[in-house]
Amino acid sequence: MSDNIHPTTADRFVDAYKPDALELEIFRYAMESVVDEIDVNITRTAFSPLIYEYKDYCTGFLTRDFKLLCQSPNSLPMFLADLGGPVKDSVSVVGEDQIEEGDILFSNFAAVCGQHLNNVVAAMPVFDSQGIAGYVAIRMHWIDVGGLVPGSTSWDARSILHEGFQLRGVRIVRRGRVVPELLATIQANTWQPEPVTGDLMAQIGACKLGAQRWRERLGGRWTSEERDVLAQVQFAASDRLVRGKVREFPDGEYCAECRIDDAGLPGSAPLLLKVKLIVDGDIMAVDLSGLPPQSEAPINTGVNGGAVSAMRCAFKSVLAPDHPADEGMFECLEVRIPAGTILSAVDNAPMGYWNATMPTMVDLFVKAVGERLPERVPAGHHGTVGIVAMRGRKPDGSWWTYLDTSNGGFGASADRDGYGPLKTICHGDNPCIPVELAEGRCPIRFHEHRLLREAGGRGLHRGGPGTLRTIEILQAGTVDLSFDRTIDPPWGLAGGEPGEPGGALLKRPGEDSWAAYRKISSLQLEPGTLIQIRNGGGGGWGHRELITRSIGAEVANQGAGRFER
Repeated sequence: MSDNIHPTTADRFVDAYKPDALELEIFRYAMESVVDEIDVNITRTAFSPLIYEYKDYCTGFLTRDFKLLCQSPNSLPMFLADLGGPVKDSVSVVGEDQIEEGDILFSNFAAVCGQHLNNVVAAMPVFDSQGIAGYVAIRMHWIDVGGLVPGSTSWDARSILHEGFQLRGVRIVRRGRVVPELLATIQANTWQPEPVTGDLMAQIGACKLGAQRWRERLGGRWTSEERDVLAQVQFAASDRLVRGKVREFPDGEYCAECRIDDAGLPGSAPLLLKVKLIVDGDIMAVDLSGLPPQSEAPINTGVNGGAVSAMRCAFKSVLAPDHPADEGMFECLEVRIPAGTILSAVDNAPMGYWNATMPTMVDLFVKAVGERLPERVPAGHHGTVGIVAMRGRKPDGSWWTYLDTSNGGFGASADRDGYGPLKTICHGDNPCIPVELAEGRCPIRFHEHRLLREAGGRGLHRGGPGTLRTIEILQAGTVDLSFDRTIDPPWGLAGGEPGEPGGALLKRPGEDSWAAYRKISSLQLEPGTLIQIRNGGGGGWGHRELITRSIGAEVANQGAGRFER
């Protein structure tokens, strides 16, 4: 192992101030209590099931220099520690000296956020005697931001300008009051003004609650200087912890690659995704220079919301899954990527299906570690978001929409079978929209929803199960689908077998056969059409020869039955 151990500014800071450990824990938990309460309030007040059931949002608190101090553990992992960029850009647009207490700034500006325009970041400054002390930051998936279709994501988009309106540092709330002309402008530019307005108001309310709780629990307990010290000490503690984890890895390169099915265009060739990790002492660099160029289709991300977010998600998952996320955790992680790839797109590239590549990129980081250290990580997971989005007109002319993603299996590991079904590794434990709620709000009927245990790859430990859902549409409408990872299915590790991939099948009324689909926009459906959603299983871990060589014939015989099931 290299002796390349890098002292940090935070290390020197801690050595100089020698803080009280108990005070640091009180500070950390006080801040966590604020973001956790924001999280609960959002689920209580939001309009859309995508927010209050599916939990497609994140909550966090940033320091005055836009570093992540705390993020709710209930937030989406794919939103990990990428709030600072959008908030910093919003402040730069308005001007810090122009921001007043009670203002809330909104942004979904793709060049900075790097995700589809539905993901809107709100930032509310909190003030102390020295001025702005930090920012409450909340990203929520708005159900609609205009664009080509209701819901705003379409495979037909060829520019971010096709996908809806962009906000950049817009003060929708000024001095605590909603600006009516800005709210009216947003409502005029969305297909679904009612749910968008409801979720926007929930986001505003959550920002205000967060600012109030910060004043009650932190603003009055510590001075500005004391909070600065405690924040730096917290960052240093996270940095030291993670650097110690990195030092456990042998120095050198860790590589992995995988194909996704296509470039998002009909008939396009598979795209090869590559990840290279470079470990040097207590530093880990991720080289993404081998990624394909950005696509004409909307599978792109920006560098902040795509490359950096995905690699931070993977890095934390492997090295410190149980430690609270903050900026210090990522001081020793370097992400190297040129401009113009599918994870660093520029020039108004479309990003509606930005999540098409994210699960695979996180999985490849894990696979790269597993190629050299298979006992430390699981096999591949189902790896596709599996979007099903149906829509149609109500009798009053407004739109109904059903949007959900698919649950599948996670990879097995050295000590257990794979878990599942869950959404992707980028989602964490997000629940599905409940069947009763979906049927009550939309003209659809669920015929079945069951496990596919056979979809998990075999091995000493078997991959997690897939799922099968069959949905009938009861009223004419359209469907959008997004499935991937069928060419290179969820891989096994240490000799385990791959899991089965997923996909979607449609059967129209009066027909006997099912037609297969992976990616489609605005496919017309007549009443009685059945949509069967099959999601893949996780990869298996370990094979009989490995068992015999590693842990003896007796245990191998115990594991043989598991391999054959």
